[in-house]
Amino acid sequence: MNATKDTRSPVRRLLFFLLFVLPCAALGQQGSGAPGWGRIWQERMTIGQAELDSAFRLAEKGHPAEAIAIIDSIIARDPSNWRPYFLKSAVLVLAKRGDEALKQIDTSIGLARKGRVSPGLLAELYASKARSCMDYGRYADAKRSLDSALRLRPNDTTTLNDLAWMLATAKDSRVRDARRAVALATKACELDRWSNAFTIDTLAAALAAAANFSDAVKYQQLAIAKLEPNDRKTQLPGMQQRLQQYYAGRTE
Repeated sequence: MNATKDTRSPVRRLLFFLLFVLPCAALGQQGSGAPGWGRIWQERMTIGQAELDSAFRLAEKGHPAEAIAIIDSIIARDPSNWRPYFLKSAVLVLAKRGDEALKQIDTSIGLARKGRVSPGLLAELYASKARSCMDYGRYADAKRSLDSALRLRPNDTTTLNDLAWMLATAKDSRVRDARRAVALATKACELDRWSNAFTIDTLAAALAAAANFSDAVKYQQLAIAKLEPNDRKTQLPGMQQRLQQYYAGRTE
């Protein structure tokens, strides 16, 4: 997907958020009085972070059963904590057990809601589930999760962009909604002050899905012009391909 142009696998995205993004964010917030973060940071320190790290390393080395056993032992000690379930879902993805992985994410989200975590954190959990659902082609589930994330953070440009891209390009025609995709992508571009190549790229895709190919060409050209130098090698070929499609009046 376009989204944040994240080339990591679903499990890598889950792990990065769980083991690095959340701890760093929490550490930075613990003294600020922001709702939820200080308590979550303290909780992190009591649920066996080192064990969670070790569990994932085992899974990476091809030992998912051993990893799951470690995580299950943490869950047994603290069954109401959302975090181990979230990591378990990542390990299950590594083990190619996608349906079970998504169930674990649902459990994690349910517990996080009961634990009254911050709206921003809950939105991240929903967005993580949505990206995994998209990777598995479960677009209706992804849409519901992104809608939930957007209700929690209506001005989050990444979520706006993810949802707009999916509504414009999903393989499942029942999920596509070109008009809404244009509205969401336009809002993301405005919030980014038209400086982000990826949100502009998404707007071009949404306009093409709405059969407005002249504007799609215009904004695709702008997206290419806005690409940062370090993104050009990986992103330029795809953007140029889409530009040629829009010139030809095609979306694919």
